[in-house]
Amino acid sequence: MGGAVSAGEDNDDLIDNLKEAQYIRTESVEQAFRAIDRGDYYLEGYRDNAYKDLAWKHGNIHLSAPCIYSEVMEALKLQPGLSFLNLGSGTGYLSTMVGLILGPFGINHGIELHSDVVEYAKEKLESFIKYRECVVFSAPIQLLDLEYPARRESHRARLGCPSSSTLSKPNLG
Repeated sequence: MGGAVSAGEDNDDLIDNLKEAQYIRTESVEQAFRAIDRGDYYLEGYRDNAYKDLAWKHGNIHLSAPCIYSEVMEALKLQPGLSFLNLGSGTGYLSTMVGLILGPFGINHGIELHSDVVEYAKEKLESFIKYRECVVFSAPIQLLDLEYPARRESHRARLGCPSSSTLSKPNLG
């Protein structure tokens, strides 16, 4: 896998190619991919390959090929309210897409051993949230050490939404 889908010019082209190749088969996975631009998870100056179906690595920061992420999400048959644990969660790209499908009542944890990657993932999550008018989803919690207690006030994110809001944007349910 990886490189199986022709390169696109932007995120929509990449997703259209993944759909055509039958890697993306469900509406919820398609909507999650469309909600998050893969190029946003690349370092500045390295985005030339962001919309190709290829893995990318720079130091400890890595992204798997998009076809891998789509196969994972399709195979898990993700639904709102489920739990997800991502070992080697990297940039948080997959975990954030999964969080959109899980919705506000899902549980979404990522384990990453490299502190620089955890910080990078947090930055990317903050950026994702900052530029959304309203997003209600199960935000990924990145943990650095398996022995660190995973206690947090909340793993659900309701950011920039009126208190009466019940739907995520985009609606992935």
